[in-house]
Amino acid sequence: MIRSLFTTAVATALAASLGAQAPCFSLPLGTDLALIDDSTSAAQNLGFTFTYNGVAYTQVSVCSNGYIWLGTTGIAGGDFSPTEAELLAGAPRICPLWSDFNPGAVGSGKVWFDNSTPGVATVTWAGVFAFGTTTGINFQVSFDASNSVTVTYGAAAVPGTLNTTVLIGASPGAASVANPVSFATRPIISTSNTFSEAIPAVNGVPIPYGNFKMLWTPTNPGFVISDVTCTPNQLPPPASSAVVGVGCPALVSPALNAGDDTTHALTLPFAFPAPTGTFNNIVVSSNGFLTLGTTNPGSGCCAGSPATLLTGPTRLAAFWQDLNLSATGNGEVNAYVDAITGEYVINWVSAGEFGATPQPANNFQIALSPTGTVTMRFLNVGIVSATRVALTGFSVGGGAADPGVTDISGVAGVNATTMYQTFANNASPIDMTGLEVVMFNTGLDYLVLTQPLGYYSNNIPATVTPLSIAAALNSRPQVGGTFTVNATGVQTLPNGVFCILLISTEVPGGFPLDGFGLTGCTAYVALPEIASFFNLTLGAATTSWPISIPNDNAFYGVSLMSQAVSDDLTANAFGYRVSNGLRWNFGL
Repeated sequence: MIRSLFTTAVATALAASLGAQAPCFSLPLGTDLALIDDSTSAAQNLGFTFTYNGVAYTQVSVCSNGYIWLGTTGIAGGDFSPTEAELLAGAPRICPLWSDFNPGAVGSGKVWFDNSTPGVATVTWAGVFAFGTTTGINFQVSFDASNSVTVTYGAAAVPGTLNTTVLIGASPGAASVANPVSFATRPIISTSNTFSEAIPAVNGVPIPYGNFKMLWTPTNPGFVISDVTCTPNQLPPPASSAVVGVGCPALVSPALNAGDDTTHALTLPFAFPAPTGTFNNIVVSSNGFLTLGTTNPGSGCCAGSPATLLTGPTRLAAFWQDLNLSATGNGEVNAYVDAITGEYVINWVSAGEFGATPQPANNFQIALSPTGTVTMRFLNVGIVSATRVALTGFSVGGGAADPGVTDISGVAGVNATTMYQTFANNASPIDMTGLEVVMFNTGLDYLVLTQPLGYYSNNIPATVTPLSIAAALNSRPQVGGTFTVNATGVQTLPNGVFCILLISTEVPGGFPLDGFGLTGCTAYVALPEIASFFNLTLGAATTSWPISIPNDNAFYGVSLMSQAVSDDLTANAFGYRVSNGLRWNFGL
């Protein structure tokens, strides 16, 4: 899709402020050859005849490792260990910088081919990483119809981690005779069509050549290698995008993504009074218990332990055993405020047992009341493994005295600071199923009462996700390409009808919008925007904008910010969701 408003508005806003490209590296770069580590392109048409060593060529194949095969057939793969012997014995090739490059590395630039200028074909390594490094290296080689070769280097290359040499030169191969030269002093007169310099390489140490341009002029046989006067310039960087900040409304998710043997530090929505003090924080274990305070006691794998219950922090254990919330496929631990009771509920849903066959789906919860009452509720709990031990109970911890095992299922009005029951070697549901244990805080201990299950909280709130934008998979703001931005977290009907993408300059650090009724929202784009795009969503939770980037050199190196806005009467007083920012770094 061509967004003409964007191409016109952005080009107008930016082109006047950016100077023309300097001439050392030539643009455009043409087509990304999609090379990866140790790979060679298919044959590329030069668009003219290039004669070398008396042989006419109309095609070349480009290797990611800094050399070019002449002719219709390139050798697959890529040799990453340059040697003069291989250069002399192989097929005809030109080596602007034979080394070990990996354009397939994350963040690396790419290798490009362009023949759009009549009589000239250019291959460019633009910001390509040497293997095992994250330093982008720029160099370019051009063939022309006069049979000359022009080679341009950016900053000195840093060799890859596997190299012992880097090689610059050319050879028609077929057992050519060696002709070592040094490119340190130019001009160079070679009476042979073969010439090369093998440079010792040390990982992390740049080679001695950088920031110059030279012309290889044929003398048939041989070449004169001389410098070309030009204004140094930088090749455009790889295009990229980056998420900035977060969207609104704030992420609200009751799900803890519990999985197996995990712990989760949570802040309580109220100060919770307990016999050992007042707490604002808890740590929840996927293995069926929680502790009061900020100290993480670990997940408690792999069985309920009376000794740990007594010596650890204040602990409330509904069904402490080796649980695996991933085992049943839909297991989870949710934490939320119950809309009916006002309790803060930790709800284990379909909690499986690690390694058990068949899998039980244990459902139980611990509810904390603002008054200090604790209620452990058991919808259904069972133990399968013959060697498994489970524990139900509580303790003030800190070295509490061991009261011994208590049958909690029959407790009626007992005061205690520690009480527990263990279950083992039981292939049927344990006797807590269908019960609730109510623990009233007396200030010194708990008054414990076990009774039939009366209420079970299943008021698990829906996850509220903020409006968010991000680049589509493998999409980036390439000059001359299409960049696709995806939005998620758009509100459903009747409140979610449209979503707008704004593109402008960036507000550094963002500007809080709370004062405008957009609670928790931040502006990352400066208004008025350069361009905006309107999508009708009509209740869809996601939407996309494919944006065409003008093929204009003025865009290279420029950064812009984008942000989405969508309608949602429930989000805040202003009635809109606002996304995070997405920074566009225009490039190759």
